[in-house]
Amino acid sequence: MSETVLPPADTEIVRFVFELGQLRRETRHGWLRIDEHPESVAEHSFRAAVLGYLLAMREGYSDPNRIATMILFHDMHEARTGDADTVQRRYVTLDEIRAARDQVIGLEAGGPEILRMWRDVEYADTEAGRIAKDAEILEIAFTARELVVRGNTDAQGWIESLRPRLKTTSAKTVVEIANRADPSEWWKRLQLRGDAELQESAGSEA
Repeated sequence: MSETVLPPADTEIVRFVFELGQLRRETRHGWLRIDEHPESVAEHSFRAAVLGYLLAMREGYSDPNRIATMILFHDMHEARTGDADTVQRRYVTLDEIRAARDQVIGLEAGGPEILRMWRDVEYADTEAGRIAKDAEILEIAFTARELVVRGNTDAQGWIESLRPRLKTTSAKTVVEIANRADPSEWWKRLQLRGDAELQESAGSEA
C-alpha cells in the first residue's frame, strides 16, 4: 500500500503544528527564580491571547481577533530557543527572529503573515503590537498575583516591575485591579450562590 504524498505546504503545516506542541513542555523559566513552576509557554500564550482580545475591545481596536491571533503566534520561537528570562539574557544572546523566520519559511502565504504578526508584537511599534504586548505583560502580572496570594511574596516584584512597561490605558487600569483581587473570588462567589440556591430549594421542599 503506497503512502499518501502531501503537497509540500501541507507537510510543513504538519511539521509546524507538531513543533508548536513543544510549547506545552517548555517552562516559563523566570518563575524558577522564586521556586515556582506555574505554567508552560503554551499556557501563558493562551491566557495572554484572551487578555489581548479583551484589551482590544476596551481600547476600541477594530479587529480584536487579530490581536488574539498575534499573541498565539508570538512565543512560537521558544519551541527552538527556550524561554530565557532576564537573568539569562544578560549573558546569552538568542537569535529569536531567525528562529521565528525558519519556523514559518515553508508555510507559503501563511508564513510571511505569521512573521509579520510576530514582528508586530516583538517590536510593539504599531497600535496592534502595543495592545498585544500589554496583554502578554498583563498575563505575567496575573500569574504573579496568583503566586502572591498563595504566599510567595517574591512574586510581587514582578508586578511592580511590569507596571511601567504598560502602554494602554486599559492595561494600566486592569493591572491595578488585578493587584488587589482575590484570584479565587470567581469560584467562591459561585459556591456561595450554589449554597444559597440549595438552601432555598430545601426550604421550598419542606
